[in-house]
Amino acid sequence: MKKHLLFILPYLNQGGTEKQALSLIEGLGDRYKISLLAPDGKGAPQFRCLPILQREFTRLEFNFFKGLPELIKGIKEINQEQAIDLIHVHAAHELMIPVKLVLKKVPIIFTVHGYHGDSAKISYQLSCWFSNLFASQVISVCEAEYLILKELGLNAKKLNLIYNGVKEPSLDANKSIEFAQRFNLDPAKQIILGTAARLNEAKGLTYLLKAFAALTPSPNGGGEQELRLVIAGTGDLETSLKQEAQDLGISDRVIFAGYIDDLPNLMQLFDIFTLPSLQEPFGLVCAEAMSQRKPVVVTNVGGLAEQVSDHETGFIVPPRDPEQLALKLRQLIDNAELRDRFAQNGYDRYCQIFSSETMLNKTATLYEQYLLTVH
Repeated sequence: MKKHLLFILPYLNQGGTEKQALSLIEGLGDRYKISLLAPDGKGAPQFRCLPILQREFTRLEFNFFKGLPELIKGIKEINQEQAIDLIHVHAAHELMIPVKLVLKKVPIIFTVHGYHGDSAKISYQLSCWFSNLFASQVISVCEAEYLILKELGLNAKKLNLIYNGVKEPSLDANKSIEFAQRFNLDPAKQIILGTAARLNEAKGLTYLLKAFAALTPSPNGGGEQELRLVIAGTGDLETSLKQEAQDLGISDRVIFAGYIDDLPNLMQLFDIFTLPSLQEPFGLVCAEAMSQRKPVVVTNVGGLAEQVSDHETGFIVPPRDPEQLALKLRQLIDNAELRDRFAQNGYDRYCQIFSSETMLNKTATLYEQYLLTVH
């Protein structure tokens, strides 16, 4: 009988946490019996179609007094189906408490997926405290966070660096053509810059718009290949970013694509991928771009600087610096040979470090340290 793993997530949205958890469930399903306990959300459909045992609970920040009993009940019901051998908690350190209340002896793996905003340091500190008390092992998805956790006192014997990994996509040329037609893109005549991110302050998209405005030739410039900027994603700043593009005079060349559930086929149209984040634990979408042989320009924050080898697979620029961002984008726009070299180097780096297979094998090795003792 396969060992039984329970994944617990605090939400099912459409971000990197969910993508990584989904990759683990899909990739390790042949080795283990995997169950899922998570609230409903916009990202739920891709999980709900999986052939695994699943239970829901109300998000604790929405209704703690309803969600906590549902969470505890879900753990008990899943354990009754088959005794749980290991629990993998993602993103929310507080979820380890009810787990320990219900299943005191079951080992817990906890993955820190990064924290944003003014309270980030407090959240990292709480993760360290909770992990020292309740977690058997902790996974950090990038070295930048590994060092933060270590500095804040997380037991070094529990701490593991396992980079997020992505699968090399299976592309459909017809779908890419559909995206080109939908967004009025012409790869033969245009240099297409692209990004994919939540439209919030942490992603630094206002600086990307300013950089793109600096790149756009004047109406009388003539003779220069057309530029387009595609921004895939939704978020609180969507209206204000669209207004900013209007104010900068670039709204006719900036495409706000909204949320794209088939991002690889849209990304296939990009000549250059950029991520101008102000905070970024890992930046899964950057690894996805590298898996598609895209040259990248990113900011020197979090795990992005670990993914990109500066001047070899792409460029790294300071955050909040539209002038430097525009400068490096311009170098790639003007030099097709450089784009091709960065693209191939980036793909090679992806294969060596950021592939899904590498992540799966390292995670399974961590699981086995505890599962081998379970009878």
